[in-house]
Amino acid sequence: MRTTWRLRSLAACSGAGQLAFLESAACCHAMLRALALAAAALLLVPVAGCKNRTKPVTQTPNYAAELPEGQPALREVDTATLPPFRLTPAERSALQQGIVYSQAFLSKPSSVVRFPKELPITRDLVQASLSDLAKLLATASDDELDRAIRTRYRAFMSVGWDGKGGVLLSGYYTPILAASWNREGPYQYPVYSKPAQLVGGSVEKQASWKRLDGTLMPCPSYAELEASGQLKGRELAWLTDPFDAYNVRVQGSAKIRLPDGKVADIGYAGTTGHEYVSIGKMMVADGKIAPDKLSAQSMRAYFAAHPEELAIYAAKNPRGIFFAVTSGGPFGSLGQPVTTDVTVATNKQIFPPAAAMLVQTTVVGANGKVEPYTALRLDQDTGGAMRAPGRADLYMGVGEAAGLRSGGQWYEGRMWYLVLK
Repeated sequence: MRTTWRLRSLAACSGAGQLAFLESAACCHAMLRALALAAAALLLVPVAGCKNRTKPVTQTPNYAAELPEGQPALREVDTATLPPFRLTPAERSALQQGIVYSQAFLSKPSSVVRFPKELPITRDLVQASLSDLAKLLATASDDELDRAIRTRYRAFMSVGWDGKGGVLLSGYYTPILAASWNREGPYQYPVYSKPAQLVGGSVEKQASWKRLDGTLMPCPSYAELEASGQLKGRELAWLTDPFDAYNVRVQGSAKIRLPDGKVADIGYAGTTGHEYVSIGKMMVADGKIAPDKLSAQSMRAYFAAHPEELAIYAAKNPRGIFFAVTSGGPFGSLGQPVTTDVTVATNKQIFPPAAAMLVQTTVVGANGKVEPYTALRLDQDTGGAMRAPGRADLYMGVGEAAGLRSGGQWYEGRMWYLVLK
């Protein structure tokens, strides 16, 4: 699950979690957010007759479109078509650390079953490719690295939402939120530890709920569990803001700053497993927020002005995550730490976990400016909104600055998985 927050437009979301509402989704501040691809792609269609000019036909991107039955999520392409890339020393260092985490996951025998059987990319192939890539990062210049990728590797492009490689790349991060272990003063909004009655459940599968007689039933929605009092006594921590509490239970992890100034980590411990429902999309459909204005900030501002509506919208998303105190995180769905500007979250049922990727898109830079982006990254996480070949989430780090960047991240791009020949 996603272990951090998606501050993007809460419209999509997407382990631990997830503002998928954002999803995620969910957290950010001053966002220069250009919802560059919410606009439709124009296709020119020839019209018969010399008096008629070509007319544009509007096709609205459906980034959540799932694969047709039997169609693979990846298509091999010529490496000569890959975009050129360059890595700063800091990017190389971060990527090398991320490879260590990917290799730690792959070293576990259980990782074999995490690879979709229909993919041409196996665990052994990913392991060998990452070992080779680590050596290249330590010794090769940018030109040598680029040349090695084109001559020694194979490239598999995501088919995207349109079958042509279009992928919406949003952003997520790990917030640091004011919280207390006790309900006191401004700390009135809980996040919960995993209930003993919760059985199973994952990003892809709904959990079960154990009745008093020991039999199992489908897990109720998060709102139903809370309203019925079945979560009472499971409060792990109390936050100061109800929107933050919602975002956390969608995203799946956070850092919290306690009244004494100490910082603790809380992370994924379980989920209801219900399909994620974007409250951001619902707010747009209801006319609460304009499509081109949807962001964590605009949602936060709306609920600040209409506090009575947050619970109504939150109840429409049946998905929810439960927490435990952790350390050394935040962690991704591979059980390993996520790495700033390296980790990518995707659907691990259709893409190979831990693998090296080349990502090309547009990002909001540290200076707040929108700029083109092409870089090597690693597929190390997942999220409730990351269900389709046309969706992926870029992890952008911890804290407010990362939140600002991730909140503005909402651009179409391409992504290729790289493995040795």
